[in-house]
Amino acid sequence: MIVHIPQAVILYSTSPRCKEMTRKVSSENIFLIESTCSPHPLYRSWCSVESWAAQHPEKTVWFILVSPFIDDATGVRKSLLNQYSNIRIVTSNLEEIFSETPLWELFNSDKWLRGTSWAKINLSDMLRVALVWKWGGIYADTDSICIRNTSNLTEAVGMAANTRISNAILIGPPRHKVFWMLMKDIQKNFRGDIWGENGPQAITRVMNELCKTNNFIEIAKSGKGCANMRVLPIESFYPIPYQHHMKYTEDRKETEFAKLFNSSYTLHFWNKLTVNTPVSAKGNSILNTAAKTFCPVTYNIATLHSNFF
Repeated sequence: MIVHIPQAVILYSTSPRCKEMTRKVSSENIFLIESTCSPHPLYRSWCSVESWAAQHPEKTVWFILVSPFIDDATGVRKSLLNQYSNIRIVTSNLEEIFSETPLWELFNSDKWLRGTSWAKINLSDMLRVALVWKWGGIYADTDSICIRNTSNLTEAVGMAANTRISNAILIGPPRHKVFWMLMKDIQKNFRGDIWGENGPQAITRVMNELCKTNNFIEIAKSGKGCANMRVLPIESFYPIPYQHHMKYTEDRKETEFAKLFNSSYTLHFWNKLTVNTPVSAKGNSILNTAAKTFCPVTYNIATLHSNFF
């Protein structure tokens, strides 16, 4: 079943539910993006949306699509909206989102779209920072599963390695200096030929400049951060590094889960590397255990239609 979703930037949506955004220019927003133009978000993306909604009933979770349509043949969209009153599913007005930001010129130049293998990723890298700069709150990749409430984090980014910050989770109030600098960096140093150059590399450059270091371990240990932005240790958002992504699909004892991730807010399962690796619904992989526990509505629908998640 093809469902038409409100075709407007969330701040000015014609949907009565989405008009609530005008009252939510604050840290009460959680943004997730589907930037592929596909009307078929992956079950893993729906799982991510559900996990953030379940862990944050006090916040509004915005699932923002570039496509104006969703194919809801499996009913997952309808089921999630029925289960969670804090989920909003909207399409995007890109011109409005990028207006009055340093990314406006880049967006209109089509440099991010032409002559690159990473157009969808480029758009996502641009969209996420514009959203949190304009409206404030949390941006999270749709290959993250939230396993703990993050309300104690008001301004934060996370280490993905000793010398690298990731842009998969961005947390801060509207008009934060770090996000403005990040947009300026993407505009100035945009590269369409190198994966990650406008994402992790860009936020790392900005935090290098602000923290006056390329090693973030001591910054994370101090808890002070730089320019009113905390730098969280690797285990906070990325407890399994991308080099070891296959650990997510290996069977483990379910009882090990809490012990493995007792210092983590999210699991980031590196979808670029794991998306084509089927996870048995009957197994006890970390990903399977996380999905059963933190996105049960999505998991039940997904496994009803397939033996794999």
